[in-house]
Amino acid sequence: MRITLATGNPDKVREIAELLSGADVEAAPDGFDVDETGSTLLQNAWLKAVELRRTVPADAVVVADDSGLFVHAIGGRPGVFSSRYAGPDATYEDNCRRLLEELDGVDDRRACFATVLVGLAGDGTVYVAEGSCPGVITRAPRGDRGFGYDPVFAPVDDPAGRTMAEMSGREKGALSHRGRAVRRFAGALGW
Repeated sequence: MRITLATGNPDKVREIAELLSGADVEAAPDGFDVDETGSTLLQNAWLKAVELRRTVPADAVVVADDSGLFVHAIGGRPGVFSSRYAGPDATYEDNCRRLLEELDGVDDRRACFATVLVGLAGDGTVYVAEGSCPGVITRAPRGDRGFGYDPVFAPVDDPAGRTMAEMSGREKGALSHRGRAVRRFAGALGW
């Protein structure tokens, strides 16, 4: 199966390729960029999928991912703005730092990661899958694996209380929002 991801983010490409082992997974062409103007993860994933579908061969399934971290104590932020929470050119570290600063002194650390995947096949078939992962925001970053908010997010389903950045790729994939969405997506494809 040939899958073209509507992202140039090498971390997302690597993670999704590992989750879809056996599929031919490739990143969007260089320069692919879509303004994420939607107010939901689904809208943003749809925008990216539709735009990429116009430029890739019909034998590829286009897959767009939009993910967000929703933190209870701050009204669901950063949400759809997760990747640019500390500004348009923010690094992963900048975003984590801003989040931890906002939660300084806050006891309620509940959060949820969510992902929506939209797939568009060359024949016009549409696939949609979602996944979520409840957890808590730690008081300081821990671990050096993963990317994004992984060093400050500890899934409630991990009995050891580790952050996603303290887990192997396989362990993270078993619990993560993206792992759950990709497994549902693969099931919808019958793969």
